[in-house]
Amino acid sequence: MPLRRRGTARHNSLMKKRHALITAAALLAAAAVLAAPPPSGDPRLDHAIETANSEWAAAMKSGDVAAIARPYLDDALFVGPDGACTRGRAAIEALYVERFRKNARASATRIEPRSVVRDGDLAYESGYGEMTFIREGKPVTAGGRYLAVWARQPDGGWKILRNVVLP
Repeated sequence: MPLRRRGTARHNSLMKKRHALITAAALLAAAAVLAAPPPSGDPRLDHAIETANSEWAAAMKSGDVAAIARPYLDDALFVGPDGACTRGRAAIEALYVERFRKNARASATRIEPRSVVRDGDLAYESGYGEMTFIREGKPVTAGGRYLAVWARQPDGGWKILRNVVLP
């Protein structure tokens, strides 16, 4: 009975495919870990951040201003990249209505929380966000760093107290 040789073309082809699949799976797992912010130690805070960020990304493409404003406190403060301050959830929602009227909706979005630090009833989330718009038939991408200050609510939930787009 002849022995199978490991160096056959079929065996080598199968090994290459297996290696490629393992490499692809490892890269996907690493990307998932890198995309998620570090856990804060408070599952409700982590969930609030994940929800707000994913809803922001979708809402920038759909134009859903209520979803963008939902995680903000009634008296929250939003500071845009130009330093302009908008106070209150209703005013933040109106700001986005006007932005969508002038600039249309984003064709693509990305948000990458990089750090979450809790300090008592406040938490500080920092990261990077960007949006792509189509202007004159060409994609234009704008992005930058942000710092969001979250405040714990009496029911244990978390809302945005301050959101600053950094230059």
